[in-house]
Amino acid sequence: MRTNRYLLFMLCLLAAAVLRAEQEPDYTFRISADSIRTAGGRVSISFTLDLGERIVYSQHKRILTPVICTADRSRQLDLPAVVVNGHNRAIKEQRAGRAEGQPADVYLTLTGNRPSNRTVSYRTRVDYQPWMEQAVLTLRQDVLGCACGGLLEQEQEVKGQLLYAPQLSTSPEMECPKDFVQRKIEKDAFLIYPVNQTRLYPDRYGNRAELLKIDSAMNYVQQNPDYEIRRIEITGFASPEGSYEHNVELAEGRAGALKDYILKRYAADPALMDVRPGAENWEGLAEVIAAGQMPYKEDMLQIIDSIADPDGREAAIRRLDGGRTYRTLLTTVYPGLRKNTFTISYISRERTPEAARDLALSRPQELNAYEFYTVAHRFCADDPEAYRRLLLTAADTYPDNAVACNNAAGICLRDGDYEQAERYLSQTANEPFTWNNRGYLLWMKGEREEAAVWWRKAAGQGDPTARHNLEELEKR
Repeated sequence: MRTNRYLLFMLCLLAAAVLRAEQEPDYTFRISADSIRTAGGRVSISFTLDLGERIVYSQHKRILTPVICTADRSRQLDLPAVVVNGHNRAIKEQRAGRAEGQPADVYLTLTGNRPSNRTVSYRTRVDYQPWMEQAVLTLRQDVLGCACGGLLEQEQEVKGQLLYAPQLSTSPEMECPKDFVQRKIEKDAFLIYPVNQTRLYPDRYGNRAELLKIDSAMNYVQQNPDYEIRRIEITGFASPEGSYEHNVELAEGRAGALKDYILKRYAADPALMDVRPGAENWEGLAEVIAAGQMPYKEDMLQIIDSIADPDGREAAIRRLDGGRTYRTLLTTVYPGLRKNTFTISYISRERTPEAARDLALSRPQELNAYEFYTVAHRFCADDPEAYRRLLLTAADTYPDNAVACNNAAGICLRDGDYEQAERYLSQTANEPFTWNNRGYLLWMKGEREEAAVWWRKAAGQGDPTARHNLEELEKR
């Protein structure tokens, strides 16, 4: 009787243990010696899987599935699974002639809790897909009980980044050179002079409105104490009727008349003024004819293009249509060809950092490129957003400044704004100091081979950042 009670007690303990295992299976796993590489359009994955001290309970099916997936699970790929059947489970499935809950793709099937089953050497290859660059490797574990019910579902990230992504660097910020950018104001003044004369009448023939263009430019520069005039260029153009030699004299004389007007009204240095004869305005005539629908349009354009001698051109146009077309030109087109072009070039003198800061907020277009950097370094070192905004404004204000544009491109690359970075780089002239950033942009756009070309070029010029990027690629 005592023996029977003892057997009953042991059976109860065994049943409780089985129930406990059904309810809370204590399965652990660990991955080590992992290696993931890309080559020839394939991703090779290898690792050692340790199934833990408790490999499998007799009545369980344990399924471990490696999964390549993005963080948001929008893309994922199940790799072949490792399946471990408990002893009783294996016998049951063998008798039934079918495996319950079996995954579609199985790497290896093990049976029982033997110590030799604890370690699995896992090797597989899959086709490379671009989304895998942002993927991680996880291991999903599913445990089925004796009644095919799910006892355990868990997932653990085992590799934070599936593929090795080089830790790339953008070019470091360069100091914008301290130069005085020369600015220009250009105006066309269609001044009317008496026939065959060079005397300028400011208040006749509607000339006052045209001279206001010149006055506004001169006043704008001279009334700003920060501006310094570097050069004033005046070019005179005549319409192409009459002899070429005479028209050159008229063009130069009329340009000189405009110079005299400026010297009388403004305290301009005559040594800074350059008067040039623009001769006959054939270029302007060709533009007017090409844009209109005049009779003999193509004939006139062919004459202008094929006859080099100006007087010969005029004679050929006179002969068209018995002279009617030429007379139309004289009254409707030629007056607009008689003009002066006025260009005033000036620089902005260096300001104090405090004055430059005030302008950066109110009139940033007044700053020289290097003054943006002075303000950024002096006053915005602790305000990253204001610092960033000033450097981008410098590039927007001076799109021809390659240093400013390259620095702006670097900011955009770090922000992930590749479209803006490309715009800034397109404004440079492929200077060597831009090559690393060009490579970085190409890499982030997926053009890996082209990126390496630019990095090799930059490294050949001694760029340490490009050399670093090439070294990172070699680890891939």
